[in-house]
Amino acid sequence: MKDNDTVLVFVYGSLLKNEVNYFMMTNYTCVAEDVWIYGRLYDASLEYPFLIIDNHKKVFGELYEVPVEEVSILDAFEDYEPEGKDNLYVRKEVTVYRDNETWQAFVYVCNQEEMLQQEITEGSWRAYRNKQSKKCF
Repeated sequence: MKDNDTVLVFVYGSLLKNEVNYFMMTNYTCVAEDVWIYGRLYDASLEYPFLIIDNHKKVFGELYEVPVEEVSILDAFEDYEPEGKDNLYVRKEVTVYRDNETWQAFVYVCNQEEMLQQEITEGSWRAYRNKQSKKCF
């Protein structure tokens, strides 16, 4: 992670810059853009995607430094309770990659299989949303 006062959080959907829930990240430092983890994204026809870990595909996103005492704010936003059994997401630690750099970071992973409806083959929520918006015209 980082030092004892902060952790790194990988975001890949509505928390990305210029996305609908980015306001949640504006007080945190973006450590790196154009980073990726191993995983797969899914669209459930909501305003945000769902992620599962998959060692054969990449998911692209951004990396933020978050104060330890504020991780619970993101947990609540992501419907994650550390002792919860029916969480929408679970928080996991993953390796984040960019070129020759790696970091250890938290990421929110889907915990409700029924939300895994349509795979986002691009591995990028932003690219997928841009493609979807072009279909409307």
